[in-house]
Amino acid sequence: MSDGHVSDEEYNAAAAALTADQVSAIAWLTTVVNTFNRVVITSRFSVGS
Repeated sequence: MSDGHVSDEEYNAAAAALTADQVSAIAWLTTVVNTFNRVVITSRFSVGS
């Protein structure tokens, strides 16, 4: 897991290729996936193979 934030350079590169709505959507999707990952980790859910 990252200990920091996205650098201005990385954000500007994404903003140059995507619309503001797309950058926002990616930020929210990342937040949701991260939240679910943390819930699964803390619940010790076992994923079958």
